[in-house]
Amino acid sequence: MKKILIVVVLFMILITNLNQNQSFSLLDYFNGEYYSYTTAPVGDNFVNLGNCYMNFSSTRANNIIGESMVIKNFEVSNAIKVLNAQVKKTEYLQDGTVVIYAFTNKINRDVNIDGEKVNLQIACYEDYSVLGWPLILGSF
Repeated sequence: MKKILIVVVLFMILITNLNQNQSFSLLDYFNGEYYSYTTAPVGDNFVNLGNCYMNFSSTRANNIIGESMVIKNFEVSNAIKVLNAQVKKTEYLQDGTVVIYAFTNKINRDVNIDGEKVNLQIACYEDYSVLGWPLILGSF
């Protein structure tokens, strides 16, 4: 329940910050199963999440408020290096998932997590990882 509340609050924060120009895209750096989150649906393949739309295509849209990507056999240290990111917080969940919160100057939008500016979240599983900016907006 706590995770759902956090996601809802984060969606509200993201929606209020839509006026910022954002040129960063995970597609520029990584290959994987891509999702974008927009203020309006893009194409025919999307899900309405209430406060935004999750799109299932790699089409770049002007109204993106976040992105996520599922990547198999992912090396977190390489992503941190490529994005010149600083790890701000790491959580170890009971199911074995490791969640990393980081900040990079490559992304203009950020959120505040425990007093730290964060704009990249990585959830690490045994054989794949989920990346999201400024956070993972879908489930992980």
